[in-house]
Amino acid sequence: MTKEKKILFSTMQVTAITLFVKFLGLIKQSVLAACCGATMETDAFFLATGMMVNLSTIIFSAISISLLTIHTNVLLQQGRVASNRLINAVLKFFVPLAAVLTAIFYSFSPVIAKILAPAYQGRELSILADYIRIMSVSFILWCYFLTVNVVLETDKQFVQGKGQGLFQNIFLILGAMFFYPKYGMKVLVYAFLLSGVAQCLLVTWCARDRLEVVINSRESNKYVKQLAAVAFPLLLGNAMYEVNTIVDGQVATGLGAGRASILNYGATINDMVVGVIVTSVSTVLFSHFSTWIAKKEIDTVELNLRRILEILSLVLFPVMIICVIAGDQIVEIFYGRGSFGAKEIGMTYGVVIGYALGFLFQAARSNLVKVYYAFQDSKRPMVNGLLAINLNVTLSITLSKPLGVAGIALATSISMAFVTVLLFIGIKRYLPNFSMMKSHREIGKGALSAVVTTVVVFELRKILHINLVASFLIEGIAVVMLYIGLLLFLKSENIRVVQKYVESKLKG
Repeated sequence: MTKEKKILFSTMQVTAITLFVKFLGLIKQSVLAACCGATMETDAFFLATGMMVNLSTIIFSAISISLLTIHTNVLLQQGRVASNRLINAVLKFFVPLAAVLTAIFYSFSPVIAKILAPAYQGRELSILADYIRIMSVSFILWCYFLTVNVVLETDKQFVQGKGQGLFQNIFLILGAMFFYPKYGMKVLVYAFLLSGVAQCLLVTWCARDRLEVVINSRESNKYVKQLAAVAFPLLLGNAMYEVNTIVDGQVATGLGAGRASILNYGATINDMVVGVIVTSVSTVLFSHFSTWIAKKEIDTVELNLRRILEILSLVLFPVMIICVIAGDQIVEIFYGRGSFGAKEIGMTYGVVIGYALGFLFQAARSNLVKVYYAFQDSKRPMVNGLLAINLNVTLSITLSKPLGVAGIALATSISMAFVTVLLFIGIKRYLPNFSMMKSHREIGKGALSAVVTTVVVFELRKILHINLVASFLIEGIAVVMLYIGLLLFLKSENIRVVQKYVESKLKG
């Protein structure tokens, strides 16, 4: 199997499992919306889970991303035994630190709850603090999972790392359907925690032939020092970026009961797009970027980065169209039942549009930062993140006044655009021949096709008077067919490559 086919195969695997997990996530949110609605208790649950996921991402993803580049070099140059020593040294140092973090959040949960939701008082604050206290164990679970998963990703095994979302969705769906009516929201808190335990067991089993975990390892701290030098700026950069989400939640709670839940429901649809299309690609390519850079194959990095951004733009244009034109139908299909009425649907639709406008920038940023990290440069993404969070905070507060929760989503997209432009400017330091100007014709064809498609399908929607699901399916099919047809008419290079690939498989 050629290098290109291996990358394609890995990407297809990750995309497929991610699509399933994200679709299951939408089902989970639909079940939660129907069973639990949008209340103060659901706000507290989403605030607590969001904080745990975001903080774990800030801290331990910084470690795992930095670790992947170092682990790749150690494995290529020194072999499996040395790479095993590296993983054990990292576990020995960082798991106890995660335990200390757990103790802090457990002990000071009321203070943390007040910081997270300044508007909360009395019972509201007590419930949020209780959720944070229970979930604090997640730090240890995330630290172990992300560290061990590096072993799998270095060997180009990406599917197992998606199990976290799979377990979480299944456990929360079962909890909401069968236990929530009797035990309330707290049962979902425990379900969230148990999903982390299940994921740790999964990666341990999958890595059993590649990694021997030694509890009493006496390895040198040289690996930890090397890791910390790369991870610390990355951690700060992640923190500034992920704080955007925390700030969004804080602003949403100040808009009234249920608004934080509305923001979360809308963000789930955004996350499905980003997770399936963007994260799947960047996850696979990051490992390859690290390998190519370790082998000094800079031209390969430049070529693959440019081509993948071209393809992502062509894929995301129709997705943006569907979200803008039929986003209200998507929201109603997944959430429009039970306690989730027309008012909630309308507000969630606004959130979907706000996030959709930033899809292209999310795609570009996700892949650009991975190139920086592969070069073991985490300082520039950190500085960019600092500028972005200041812009996001200002815009979230400003835009939420006239636009409500939709303004918060729009602020996130604008700050994302700002970060992305800065990353494009700085990438020349490592990829001197990289330029998206070489792709302006391809992206321009995609943009033109998107505009024409939007106008035509918008007019089509006016004359459709059929049931909700049928209308959405017709509009979605019309978007895809018209968009692809226009790309073929304009002789898009990338769409013709896809066409030839499909034709070859059909002849097969």
